[in-house]
Amino acid sequence: MRTGSYEKTKKKFPMGRVWKYASQYPSLAWGTFLCAIGTTLFGFVYPSVAGKIIDQVIVPQKPALLLPFVFMVLGSFFLRDLLNGLRIILNNTFEQKVILKIRQDLYDTIQKLPLRWFDNRSSGDLMTRVGEDVQSLERVLIDGIEQGTVALLQLVGVGCYLYYLNPQLTLYAFIPIPFLIAGALWYTLTAHERYRIQRKAASAMQSLLLDNLQGIRQIKSFSREKEESAHFAKIAERLRTATLIVMRYWATYSPSMAFIGSLGYIAVLWFGGQDALRDSQFTTGELVTFLLYVQMFYDPIGRLHQLNQIYQSGRAAGERIFEILDATPENDAPTATVPLPSAITGRISFQNVSFEYRDSLPVLHQINLEIQAGETVAIVGPTGAGKSTLVNLIPRFYEPTSGLIKLDGIALAQIPLSFLREQIGIVSQENFLFNTSILENLKFGMPQATQEQIESAARQAHAHEFVMKLPQKYETIVGERGVKLSGGERQRLSIARAILKNPPILILDEATASVDTETEKLIQNALQLLLHNRTALIIAHRLSTVQSADRILVLQSGEIKEEGSHASLLSQKGLYARLCEAQVSTLLRETI
Repeated sequence: MRTGSYEKTKKKFPMGRVWKYASQYPSLAWGTFLCAIGTTLFGFVYPSVAGKIIDQVIVPQKPALLLPFVFMVLGSFFLRDLLNGLRIILNNTFEQKVILKIRQDLYDTIQKLPLRWFDNRSSGDLMTRVGEDVQSLERVLIDGIEQGTVALLQLVGVGCYLYYLNPQLTLYAFIPIPFLIAGALWYTLTAHERYRIQRKAASAMQSLLLDNLQGIRQIKSFSREKEESAHFAKIAERLRTATLIVMRYWATYSPSMAFIGSLGYIAVLWFGGQDALRDSQFTTGELVTFLLYVQMFYDPIGRLHQLNQIYQSGRAAGERIFEILDATPENDAPTATVPLPSAITGRISFQNVSFEYRDSLPVLHQINLEIQAGETVAIVGPTGAGKSTLVNLIPRFYEPTSGLIKLDGIALAQIPLSFLREQIGIVSQENFLFNTSILENLKFGMPQATQEQIESAARQAHAHEFVMKLPQKYETIVGERGVKLSGGERQRLSIARAILKNPPILILDEATASVDTETEKLIQNALQLLLHNRTALIIAHRLSTVQSADRILVLQSGEIKEEGSHASLLSQKGLYARLCEAQVSTLLRETI
């Protein structure tokens, strides 16, 4: 059964989906909204009082009335800023809850995605999405909800009040509005692709940086510093160019909108000034009040233009975030409900199993294989024969293109994924160690393990001795990917972790390929304990490590070409015998 549906993503506009996250916290949203209304209303006091001071205090020369007006303005400013502070607190609490939920959902989704999904994506790109893209979305929530709400309320409230004060003059003040709307529409329709290119360029730079940091030893060993620096400069230049394009359009758009908006002031000054000069009912104080309200009207328009820029950046980031959230995760639920045995024996069956990573690129062809419970089966063959792919199908890291795999007579698809993987221990050539203590790394095998159990497993893996020589012993931090330990030490810790897990099925994928002969002997001794009484599949290039297996499979071009014991396969003088002869010749040349 093919499972390629996770390559398809929903093409929904992401911001509406962000609001769905926001709707989970209605009390914080309403609190922010009510504070915004209060802030806007108290902001109305100053322009009105300023006009009254001119008409009722300055013109008639009544200084006694000045102090009450001043206290009125002082009180309105205090209450406005008090509510504004409360609004900021509520909005930031609200926004951080939403962002935490999005970031947690994003991380949880990444954890649940199948390995095939990661094959065509770089770690740097994923880091950019979880980090920078979420931060861009965060700005939309902070500025969009906090400032956007206030701006819209102020725009509507002041616009209505202006019309109440002087309908004719308000129409003059609104002359620039159609041009501002047209400009905003143009920018919104054309900006999205520019911001999308910018986000991709930022992601490419992050990916290259992560690759170079992880491969810094290879860069230095091949003296590639200059070439990699030039490569990074080229990628960084793409980001610079993309960012400058965004900024150039903004440099044209923002000042243009500000200038067009200022035409509203000019219209009010001209027509309002003429009304005041004609000694009409429109007083100087009322003109000043009206001008202050016009300023209050156009100020949020400027902020909305700024928010539009933030929104376009957040929109591009949101698409990248929801592309991950829309990917189809691994399905832990079984395809059918079947009774599971109380204990897994480890009998594995491959029935006409084929697999391909991409269409028309087959890796395995019609594999039929029966592995008995407790049997140790070695898998050998040339590079690219499909050995690792074969064993990766058992924990369902990948799904077969066709055919069926069974465990104890039950199809793998009918076994919950979490239960299946609990039954399997994996020790590979490059076992990953997290940048934490040896103790925490070993507890990955059994989180509830006691110190005594951990030390017992380490002794069985011949790891306890070197651990106790370290300055902090089991609390020693191993460094990124275990860089502070040797290859043999990392491998023995990986075996100890598998011993702690104590699974009925064990997969060893080149477990001793990158260690010296002395360390290999220690690891082989540890593996003998680990292999006892469990089903094991061993992949090895060193044929000396598979001679004691119950059965050896020889793979070539995705097919089982030979099968049998070490002695019987040698007697056949086929591919296995040729592989052994080639290794012996290589060892002789190295010895000489």
